Amino acid sequence: MSGQKRRWPDWPESAWGQGPPKAARLSPEPGPSWRTDPCAILADLEKLCDHSPQRLLPFLLDHDYQLEQVVESPGLSPARVYTLLRALKVAVESAGEPELVQPVLALVLRPAFMLRSLLGFIAELQNFQHQDGQISQEVMEDTVAALHHLLTASPEQTKTLLCYPVDLLFATVQRLQSHGFQFTWIIQKRLHDTKILVDSTFPRCSVPLTSPAWQEDFHMIPIFPTPEEIFVDPGQKLKRNLPVGKYASDVAYLDTHFRLLREDFVRPLRTGISAHFSLQNVFGGAGKQRGLRVYRNVQLAKVGTSPVSAMYMARFQAPQGSSHTSSKRLLSGSLTCLISSDCGQVLFGTVVGGNRPELLKGAVWLDIKANHSDLLMRHLGKTNFIMVESPAFFESYRHVLEGLQELDPTQMPFQNYVVQCRTPVAPPAHFGEDVTFDLSVLHPTGRADKEPMRDTSEGHVTAVDLTAVRLGDSYIWSPATFPHLDESQILAIRMALTREFVLIQGPPGTGKTFIGLQIVEILLRNQSQWWKDQRPFLVVCYTNHALDQFMEGILQFQPSGVVRIGGRSRSDKVAACSLRNLRQKQLPALLGAAEKHQYGWMRKALQKQKESITYRTAVLELLRRGILTDAELAAEIHDDKLECSWRAGRFDMCDWLKIYPMAQEKKPCQAQGRGRKAAYPLPGMEEELWPCHRDERALDDEDDWDPSERRRSTVEEKFAYILPAESSSSHQGMRTCLEEGDIMTDEDVANVRDVGELRLRDRWRLYRRWMLAYERQLKETLVEKLEEYEKKAAQLAELTFQEDLWVLKRSQVIGMTTTGAAKYRKLLQKIQPHTVIVEEAAEILEAHVLTCLTPACKHLILIGDHQQLRPKPADYTLEKKYFLGISLFERMINNQIPYVQLLYQHRMRPEISQLLVPLFYKQLKDHEAVAEYEQIKGVESSIFFIQHTAAESHSADSESYSNKFEASFLVSLSRYLLEQGYNKSQVTILTPYHGQVLKIRALLRSRDMGDMAVHAVDDFQGEENDIVLLSLVRSNREGRIGFLQDKNRLCVAFSRARKGFYCIGNLASIAAGSNSNLWKDILRLLKRKKLMGEGLTLVCQNHPDTKTVVNESSDFSKIPDGGCTLQCQARLECGHPCTRRCHPSDRDHSLYFCQFPCSKLCELNHRCPRKCKEPCEPCSVEVEKVIPKCGHLQTVPCHMPADHWLCQEPCKQLLECKHPCTRRCGEACSTCRCKEMIDVILPCSHVMRTECYKQKMPLSCLETCKQKLECGHHCKGNCYECVQGRLHVHCRNKCTRVLLCSHQCQESCFENCPPCKRKCPNKCRHSHCDKPCGEICFPCIQPCSWKCRHYRCTQLCSERCNRPRCNEPCQKSLKCSHPCAGLCGEPCPPKCRTCHRDELAEIFFGDEDEPEARFVVLEDCRHVLEVRGLDRWMDGEPDNAQAQHVQLKVCPKCATPIQHNTRYNNVIKAIQQKIKEIKLKIQGTREELEAGKQQLLLQLNSDRDLVAWMGMERSIMNTVSRQSLLDLENTLNFFASLSRLKQQARKCTVARERNLKRKIEAVEHWIGRNRHSFTAQQLRECRNEIKRISYLGNIFERLSGYENKQASLPTEAVALANEAIGILQRQDAFTQSREESLQRVLEKIDEWLPAAELQLSEAERVMITEAMQFGRGHWYRCPQGHLYTIGECGRPMQQSSCPECGATIGGQNHALTQDNVADDQILESASAQEREPRLQDSILALPRSCDQPWSLTCCPPSPHPQPDSPPPCQCSPHPQLDSPPPASPRPYPQPNSPPPASPSPHPQPDSPPPASLSPHPQPDSPPPASPRPHPQPDSPPPRLPSSHPQPDSPI
Repeated sequence: MSGQKRRWPDWPESAWGQGPPKAARLSPEPGPSWRTDPCAILADLEKLCDHSPQRLLPFLLDHDYQLEQVVESPGLSPARVYTLLRALKVAVESAGEPELVQPVLALVLRPAFMLRSLLGFIAELQNFQHQDGQISQEVMEDTVAALHHLLTASPEQTKTLLCYPVDLLFATVQRLQSHGFQFTWIIQKRLHDTKILVDSTFPRCSVPLTSPAWQEDFHMIPIFPTPEEIFVDPGQKLKRNLPVGKYASDVAYLDTHFRLLREDFVRPLRTGISAHFSLQNVFGGAGKQRGLRVYRNVQLAKVGTSPVSAMYMARFQAPQGSSHTSSKRLLSGSLTCLISSDCGQVLFGTVVGGNRPELLKGAVWLDIKANHSDLLMRHLGKTNFIMVESPAFFESYRHVLEGLQELDPTQMPFQNYVVQCRTPVAPPAHFGEDVTFDLSVLHPTGRADKEPMRDTSEGHVTAVDLTAVRLGDSYIWSPATFPHLDESQILAIRMALTREFVLIQGPPGTGKTFIGLQIVEILLRNQSQWWKDQRPFLVVCYTNHALDQFMEGILQFQPSGVVRIGGRSRSDKVAACSLRNLRQKQLPALLGAAEKHQYGWMRKALQKQKESITYRTAVLELLRRGILTDAELAAEIHDDKLECSWRAGRFDMCDWLKIYPMAQEKKPCQAQGRGRKAAYPLPGMEEELWPCHRDERALDDEDDWDPSERRRSTVEEKFAYILPAESSSSHQGMRTCLEEGDIMTDEDVANVRDVGELRLRDRWRLYRRWMLAYERQLKETLVEKLEEYEKKAAQLAELTFQEDLWVLKRSQVIGMTTTGAAKYRKLLQKIQPHTVIVEEAAEILEAHVLTCLTPACKHLILIGDHQQLRPKPADYTLEKKYFLGISLFERMINNQIPYVQLLYQHRMRPEISQLLVPLFYKQLKDHEAVAEYEQIKGVESSIFFIQHTAAESHSADSESYSNKFEASFLVSLSRYLLEQGYNKSQVTILTPYHGQVLKIRALLRSRDMGDMAVHAVDDFQGEENDIVLLSLVRSNREGRIGFLQDKNRLCVAFSRARKGFYCIGNLASIAAGSNSNLWKDILRLLKRKKLMGEGLTLVCQNHPDTKTVVNESSDFSKIPDGGCTLQCQARLECGHPCTRRCHPSDRDHSLYFCQFPCSKLCELNHRCPRKCKEPCEPCSVEVEKVIPKCGHLQTVPCHMPADHWLCQEPCKQLLECKHPCTRRCGEACSTCRCKEMIDVILPCSHVMRTECYKQKMPLSCLETCKQKLECGHHCKGNCYECVQGRLHVHCRNKCTRVLLCSHQCQESCFENCPPCKRKCPNKCRHSHCDKPCGEICFPCIQPCSWKCRHYRCTQLCSERCNRPRCNEPCQKSLKCSHPCAGLCGEPCPPKCRTCHRDELAEIFFGDEDEPEARFVVLEDCRHVLEVRGLDRWMDGEPDNAQAQHVQLKVCPKCATPIQHNTRYNNVIKAIQQKIKEIKLKIQGTREELEAGKQQLLLQLNSDRDLVAWMGMERSIMNTVSRQSLLDLENTLNFFASLSRLKQQARKCTVARERNLKRKIEAVEHWIGRNRHSFTAQQLRECRNEIKRISYLGNIFERLSGYENKQASLPTEAVALANEAIGILQRQDAFTQSREESLQRVLEKIDEWLPAAELQLSEAERVMITEAMQFGRGHWYRCPQGHLYTIGECGRPMQQSSCPECGATIGGQNHALTQDNVADDQILESASAQEREPRLQDSILALPRSCDQPWSLTCCPPSPHPQPDSPPPCQCSPHPQLDSPPPASPRPYPQPNSPPPASPSPHPQPDSPPPASLSPHPQPDSPPPASPRPHPQPDSPPPRLPSSHPQPDSPI
């Protein structure tokens, strides 16, 4: 349960006298200040606790008198008591020094407070509840903490004062728990700790809480720990392991070992968590818990599958100060405890698989023991945990504990010895009495059938048959029969064959493994003698390394039938016989067709389930950074009954949520190269979509399908957009919207009428609702999948179990570790091995050995040494106090069970073994072979102990010790030994502490010796090496020696070396601090033998008389080469002496490089400059030589021939261009690029200055175009960009038009201004539009807020108001107390009629000085105007018949647009509605755009040969306006025409084809630069240019055809052709007059060169759709209200029919028909400059051909004006229908002009502008005049609206 802020219920007045608390923080009741009421100080305490805890303690100390009065107050309410407790807790925990808080604690420890007020507060705890009925966890935490601090500060007050509130609180909590109240584990744990502090002062013990670990029957105890026993020590009475003596019963024996072993892994975890979560004891030190690893901010991120179950990935924050990637952290099988942040949830899980890659990223896979539904629904991605890793490796406990619970006490083998400790030991029951053994394997050769033997009684030699030996014949078992074995080895083998329970002790180097292998070989050779079915032997070792060694020995005499179970073998030989490999090799032959089919089917089914889970998990993971498609959310949209609204809007989810990916980002469906699944079905399919909406998600992949038939949908296709994994700050807003925020409730959804009209915030609320519903459904399905997967995995595991059983039953030897034996115990129970051999038995916990045994076991052989390392329990107390560290091997020897000790060691030289005898072993002897070892080279003694006094250091992080002095010395000694000729593999460094291991390895890496072996002593048992260096580490004044007290560990450390042993340590301090005499005896022995000292004596191998004593690491620098300080002086092969110091290595100097200068000479007697040992290089001395080719004298390297030298003199030759060559004399002139600057005449007749070599290249003319464009500006492109002036670039001058929204256009000059990108100013009292100004605003659907005392509007905010304007005076008073001069219900003007009389009475409209005048304030500019004049200004004169312009009304004083004024709501809304209609007319509807896109796509796909078509498809799909579609259509038409011209060029000769293609490519490049946007001038120029190329192509094709036919051409025809080509290849534009003259020449050519298939005058007809001209013109309405526009001057010259309703539209002679309305003049007046009439031949809605007659739906064609022809009439004779609106200025008054001379006293605000008004303000024109005091309706405004109406922005 989380610690939420408490909400207090209504507490009864009878509970206390002061009444209930008033707030969540229990502030005191309102009253006088604390100076008169002492309890008022509690309010200050509350504030300090919340905001300034550091100031709380000084405040309490300064106000101790008031605090004392509060404490002594009778009837103190529980709320005030809690305030005191909370203040006490905060003050103690924030105090820097514990002594400072003692005075405050003394004030609280008063009987009146402790025994009256505090007890009353505890009794009333049940009233401190949340609305959910639970006790406030925060109140409980503060109360327990305060009592804990009081107990630790004043333990002497426990019996008199503190025991009562603690006991009462403990009893109250238990009572409340029995009534159903819940408390977090952390509260219970801390309360339990507080209770223990109280109980420790009394003789009785505390009563433990209930825990499953106290079950009487150990079979009922769960293996995994429970939260109760983790947080609170259950205090169970564990029974000791009995080192000596028998157990009461078999059940007691198993119970003891089960509980001890389970407590061994639970207690370190419990202790660590207790230390981590316990309250801080500020009055006493608390040590850090060792070994506990805590990971914070842990979340379950996703779910996956292991081979046997489901698993969850936990992401965590790496612990600071330590490496979480350490090889010892989070190993597979480790136990983790997940504690939620509020301590309300506790989960346990084990680490799964090898997690090194994930661990590097702060993630680990866990197998969590909890319900999948709870994990997925409650915790996945939601709950924050603290993860604690158990210090004990759980995997080695788990299977053993399960095995102990499965053991039947009545069938446990060897009960007489293990439980009852009885002797003697019986022979193996399965051998039989008359069985004989073949012992020939014990012969050195392994093949002797008979062995000669002397009979001592008769004195003659007899032959012994070793192939049939009776084990009872004692004369056989002697060294005479087995000469290569000693007596102890023979006795060990005999006992192994004649006893069913065998103990063989093998001291270091005595050959335990050798004897074990001999026993296994004998048993294998003779297995058929006593057992028919030949069950396999079981070999068990403690470590994988020891098992590999033992198995390698078995493979030497048993190459087949050996199985190694477990996958951690490092031996290639043993890995080849692993169970996994044998299963793959043998199963195909063992399994039948049915079994193979079943296995394959089950694996396929499991793989299918795994893929299904992985697929769903991937979708689940992307939900928090991706936007689902509308198709994927179709079910959720259907459930909310919004499918109709969604389908009607045809929304895309990204567009609906206003998500626009950047240019480099792609939607998932685009990245995959395929379209997304349609969100809705085709018409007529709605009946089938929604009833089966759950099947549309494509998440169920368990149906049979063939990947070749349909492609499986990817995870990304379910998302319309996915945030990048490494998202930047620009994506943070979307991530926040996905992860945070509320969701729509059912009530909110029911009120949604149109999803397209929702505000952006509400859209995200609705999307989160859909996403959570989708996620919930997905998780429910995932739970089912996980459960099904685990069932199938269990079935497959059972099948694999049977297969493993088939393999193992056919084997002869099975090798396992003890953990593996417990893990695969079910296999062992099926195999029932009779013989079990346990190596390292003295190092294995007794419980581990028990789980290796089955009821069928008849023969147990334990081999080990209890005087070396013992088992290592995780808890030190259990090891020492409960004897858990006593192995079964040692316990049996302690109980006098017969055993054999091997007596001869074959490892250590005698000087080393003398350390073990008699200090460790009494009878250990040396084999004769160890006396033949050579002395260690370079050291005076082969064994030595170095004494020092350098202090140790302690690591707080690793809780280990190190000694830098010892580490540096041993590293230097290691390098010295390597210099003596030893390999790195011959030297090992040992130390008892892992901290020292890390330090030594770091030093070795820094000296390039990182691959040298460094181990802890505990990890090196069973290993050996030639030379061992030992660091004892411990050196301190206190005499603490830690691990060095352990005799067994010392025995291992002293017995690992074969030839040399060197130890360094503070031996005197260690001997003084030892609790036994062992170290003292060792010290006496070393001194007696002179094997210790403060320095190690080194001896030079080359100069034996030279010795060096090294006392520390720096002393090794005296002998840097490992010898001595003398010079080597050995004569080398080159004759020079060796200059190194004495070096024992590399005596033949094969690796030495002579450092003397080389003495060799070249042909010219130049000496070699290199060293003697280095190879000589060609002589580089420079000499003068004559170059044969040119005769120049050059300085050349000695070795270089003169004819190979490149002459460096300057070249004197001339290039083809007659300019001098700039190369060298020896270089070829042909490679020289002439860079002389010359003037080049380009084809365009311009002169360009460039480098000489570039004149043959195609040059781009950069001469400025300077031609005047139709917009009136000069072209700023260059000759190349404008194709020699025939195809101009866009105008680059800045546009100065004023847009429809009253903003000035910020783009470059163009016919049609783009949509305004400024922030939309549209807003109301409920919300504001957050779209760009150029988009259509969403209407506000809130109720209209315009109301007053007399009227009230009942419409929606966006609808026209249905109430009149109220003209009643305002009844309010201003701040100056004078009456308001405004109107009822309107905002009060800031001007007062009395205080600001002169300002209000200033004449503007004319009625301002009248006494009854009322005023209105304009909210947009804050100007105050007289209401009647402003009403006329806003409404217009009723008799004004002039056309009114659609544009927002402006303030008559400052020309600020009026957008927010409730009085003129209807005027503003009417104008905004007209603007919206015009925008929609210009932009086009969604249906029109979709139809246009489809037609363009059809055209694009119909001709794949279009030039540069790549990318067109995406541009078409992203188009959002009709104008963009028109531009794209023109681009396609141009490319299609050019493509046809290219085909025509291929029919010409090569030269003519090249000429045509160069011209075509120039046009292609121009189109590419201006792609997707063209002005009318550019369209006309491009069409004319293509026509010019077409004419030229016709002539070239005709001439090429005649030439190809080898027909003679008439001279007249050639002359005419040249004339036509000259006309076409002129550099200026191709005008109409030139085309007419060309047509006459072409007709004559046709007469001279006739051809049937082609007429020269038939040029390429380019179909173009000219841009919609909403940059100029007027808007009108037909009688039915349909909008249409007339271009050019904007006045009608012809009548036509409305394209929508057929009504008569237009007019004659600039006069409009009577039933048509001049609705708008939108953007600008007609330009005085002549423009070509627009051609509306678009494929989108109009006829395709430019030449067809004018119809009712398009404007008539008009000849294009040519530069050399007179301009046509400015008035087009026909109206332009369905084109966007042109621009016109809108007039508004000039305040500084005098009132107009008019009969009416009021201005005419909507009168038309004067005819002389300029359509565009020019950049160089002066700014508009300043405002005048009087409005001028007939004056033009200073700002001009633009042609392009801008859509409103979204709400």
